[in-house]
Amino acid sequence: MGGRAWSQEELIRLEELTETYPLATVARKLNRSENAVFLKRQRLGIGGFMANTDMLTRNTLSRILGVENRTIQYWERKGLKSVRKNPYVMYRQQDIIRYMKEHPEDWNAARVTDDTLFMQYPWFKEKRKNDISHKYNWTQTEVSQMKMLRKQGFTIREIAEKMNRSESSIKYKLYGREKSDGRS
Repeated sequence: MGGRAWSQEELIRLEELTETYPLATVARKLNRSENAVFLKRQRLGIGGFMANTDMLTRNTLSRILGVENRTIQYWERKGLKSVRKNPYVMYRQQDIIRYMKEHPEDWNAARVTDDTLFMQYPWFKEKRKNDISHKYNWTQTEVSQMKMLRKQGFTIREIAEKMNRSESSIKYKLYGREKSDGRS
């Protein structure tokens, strides 16, 4: 991670300034970029619910759900609404919750690192009980199944969906060995 650490004094001043001034002014007074101030306020929940915590960045959402950024990009193609706030892609909490409820097959509740957004919903609690922590190691049976599906003409995406794996995991298993053998 780049950038300098926030001191306790800066965090106190950030909170005080946020109550009175717009983002650009707060950033200037703290000698920080607007993006740094925006993200710090969002992470700390400073500035009110609607100003900061209603929208989550793709990176934040990725960390909360325990999935890769590219997985969330794939969800966008399947209907998860996003909002571009340059340079970030943002998601409204209500859109995230709706997508997760409508597409339970796309995510594993055992991998969710922060369930504050979802713990009030019975469908989340139920999924949390039933989902198991996904192990990353491939069994020989899974490798054979993946190769068979590929030979049958399934695309990487289709194989990933069928096997409940990421597309990158499938690609690595199919083609990644060449690089590690020194045959790039």
